Amino acid sequence: MIDALNAVIGPGRWVPRTVLGSFPLRFPHASEPDDAGWHIEASFQPKHSGPGSGHDYIGWRVNASSRGRAGLLLSLFSDVGEQDAPTRIRVGSHLDVPPVLAPYGAAGASVMDVAREVDEASRHCPTVLAAGSSGDVFVCHPFLVHAAQPHHGTRPRFMAQPGIEPLLPLDPAGPLDRLWPVERAIRIGLDAAGA
Repeated sequence: MIDALNAVIGPGRWVPRTVLGSFPLRFPHASEPDDAGWHIEASFQPKHSGPGSGHDYIGWRVNASSRGRAGLLLSLFSDVGEQDAPTRIRVGSHLDVPPVLAPYGAAGASVMDVAREVDEASRHCPTVLAAGSSGDVFVCHPFLVHAAQPHHGTRPRFMAQPGIEPLLPLDPAGPLDRLWPVERAIRIGLDAAGA
């Protein structure tokens, strides 16, 4: 995994994780989950002065340069088959997200505010499932559009989805031949949309 992160973010350009972050667990259940919308992960806290500011992850933000996030790991801690609520992934959607975020500037927007736009911009992308064996890790672009889904299997699904923080800010505006793949994908998405 270290080699993969070095290859897409750049050696010495990301912060090694000491914890695995959140563990979205799914158990077999007949009802549809209420958190299965298409989305991207937030990456930085808003600047607020009120009580509890920064502690409500729903209010966290994301911008077109992916401030605060250089990658997303989907780490399987149980075997996950097609019926075990594997994360749905829209292939190529990371190229559709930068133009959605560009109008919000450096301040960015909350992921809730852009959820509908992100969903609409990436609907044309084929969907694959993050299914696999315990110990498998999917190394994803921070703008990859993904979603939960119902669990129709027979065993609980355990996974972690830690974000990878950049040691140096991503700079998709830099010279194209010097960009690492994560930055280059942002630039390609922006250039394709004329953003």
